[in-house]
Amino acid sequence: MLSRVANSLYWLSRYLERAENLARIVNVSSYASLDAGGDEYVWRPALLATCSEEIFEKAQEEESGTLDVGRFITFSNSNPDSIAACIGHARENARMVRDQISEEMWLEINSFHLFMRSRDARELFSRQPEALYREVIKFCLLYEGLIEATILHDEGWQFIQVGKFLERSDKTSRILDMLTYHDSIDRNQLVSVLRSCSGFAAFRTEFRGDVMTENVVSFLLFSQTFPRSIRFCLRQLDSVLHKISGMPSGSFANEGERLTGSILAQMNFSNAHSVWEVGLHSYIDDLQGQLNQIGQKVFETYVLLPSEVRNVVRVDSLQMQWQQQQ
Repeated sequence: MLSRVANSLYWLSRYLERAENLARIVNVSSYASLDAGGDEYVWRPALLATCSEEIFEKAQEEESGTLDVGRFITFSNSNPDSIAACIGHARENARMVRDQISEEMWLEINSFHLFMRSRDARELFSRQPEALYREVIKFCLLYEGLIEATILHDEGWQFIQVGKFLERSDKTSRILDMLTYHDSIDRNQLVSVLRSCSGFAAFRTEFRGDVMTENVVSFLLFSQTFPRSIRFCLRQLDSVLHKISGMPSGSFANEGERLTGSILAQMNFSNAHSVWEVGLHSYIDDLQGQLNQIGQKVFETYVLLPSEVRNVVRVDSLQMQWQQQQ
């Protein structure tokens, strides 16, 4: 497979997964803000989790303090990772590989991209923001179904899975990290974190007791059956990377596989008590750094080297672009 095709399929998947997770985060945060009587402090964990606090402050200054967090994360042109921008980036990557995706996939993403740019989307946001977020989540889930049902499960599909599970594990870690920005953690905050991962019902099935911090951390980090837990995502990522390289499980052909297997092994022999020993924020911060390294090594293995043969200057620009997106 051409490296540019693998790159576009990978980022198509990552941007869609990012848009879906952002929609969940901002939707749950908006409800929490209403419960708190419109307190703006409720939005701070969402900004920190998305690494956009400084960008938001600059954007708010440019708009004389009239910009609210929900609109900033959803539509703002000042935010390179807004939901609308993520959909746009995903659509652009899909356009670059139209011969590798199905007609249904292209029609759906192009249609939703045009909707997010339309006045209808902004009017819906003004009237009923939660309805817009439901539309975003519904579209992303529909698109995931189209990926599963309408294209060959070949190497291209595998790169889509790499992007999906790497982005999903990163976002789950950031959502969980939102708990560390509160002075004290109460039940409402724990429920908000679970709902941001669409995991409340699954959590109640796995943990029959009350919602407690240790159980929520254990569920989102170590659950073997919840599809958004970090352990589950890393197991899927490890499997797909080995399918791409053709190496048997338990060995590795490149640094990305080695790092993934190493992190997965650590998680297989860890539990919530291991997290408390180092501190939740420190544990997640280290985990996010390792996830970024996996993404970088995937880039160096499957995208950078073919480009290096062609043009060294092109390599530098590709590497900078990849790091900015990640």
